[in-house]
Amino acid sequence: MTRYRVARRSPEDDAALFRLYEEVFGSARADASRHRWRWQYLENPGSPEGPAVWVAWDGPHPLGQMGTMPVALWWGGREVTASWGMDYFVKREAEGRGLGPLLAQTWGGAVDVALAMGLTPPAHAVYGRLGFRDLGRIPLLQAVLDPLAVARRRLGRLLGSVAGPLLGLVLRKGRARQAAPGIDLRTVSQVGPEYDALWRKARASYAMCVRRDAAYVRWKYLQSPHRRYDLLEARRGDELAGFAVSREEECRGLRLGWIVDVFAEASDTEAKDALIGALVQRFRGSGVARAQAFSLNSALEADLRRHGFFAAESKALLCVKCSVEPGQVFDEPGRWHVVFGDGDMDR
Repeated sequence: MTRYRVARRSPEDDAALFRLYEEVFGSARADASRHRWRWQYLENPGSPEGPAVWVAWDGPHPLGQMGTMPVALWWGGREVTASWGMDYFVKREAEGRGLGPLLAQTWGGAVDVALAMGLTPPAHAVYGRLGFRDLGRIPLLQAVLDPLAVARRRLGRLLGSVAGPLLGLVLRKGRARQAAPGIDLRTVSQVGPEYDALWRKARASYAMCVRRDAAYVRWKYLQSPHRRYDLLEARRGDELAGFAVSREEECRGLRLGWIVDVFAEASDTEAKDALIGALVQRFRGSGVARAQAFSLNSALEADLRRHGFFAAESKALLCVKCSVEPGQVFDEPGRWHVVFGDGDMDR
């Protein structure tokens, strides 16, 4: 391993790294990566020092990289430096040389908290050997909004036509709830200082949460070049009480609605109920057959269940390495706010 060195990417490395990416993944995926690269790395407000990409070198030749998404993280009552691991790859002929652990160790030592989500089982095992704590699977919640469409997709048109109405009877509790009096909802395309105020007010209700201020929400959801998100606000009078992010997609003949993020004070069930209920109604109106959401936070999971969501099989593994005093953060993962919009699972 002494023949290899790991260094943070510099602007002069970009051409070589893009060539390496194209060699590993092909030209089509390389073009897609270039399309979102500026947004993902250069425009991230959590990375004022530039892209946090760690590169493994053999002399002048790049062998692989570990890309990361820097974020400010609320961690046990204070903000710490953190980043999500993503965009890891090595040249085929360099596989098996221990570059993955070397890159991961270098990344993990550069921040207070290193976050890895959506891992494959082999990668999950590697992170475990590197001292990352296993937080298990992030719960996936689903709500069937069109039982007939879901049954036909699973069972075929004939059997599905018979089973669909029966499934609908079982899932009747999934009807959208009405917003509480005093909660106003609006879809917006811009965010302002109110999001900073909401973050300062709500963050203490979580043990762990990526800073969701105006700069982050604007960058992560409104400026994304590869996804179109809808942003819904919940207000009490002139005060922003919470927001939700959603999108829809066609997936193997089924229209899906994703609740990508819901953020408010953890105990503000009125705001979250209003947001989730409005999204469910919107999904129904646009022909969504199944709504989905990831949530590690137990309060948000309970909010979703009140709207007819139920647990489904999740493959989203989460591992965390902490280089600062963790306090009791690891003792209460149900107070962590980790959703589909975190990291780069939704890409």
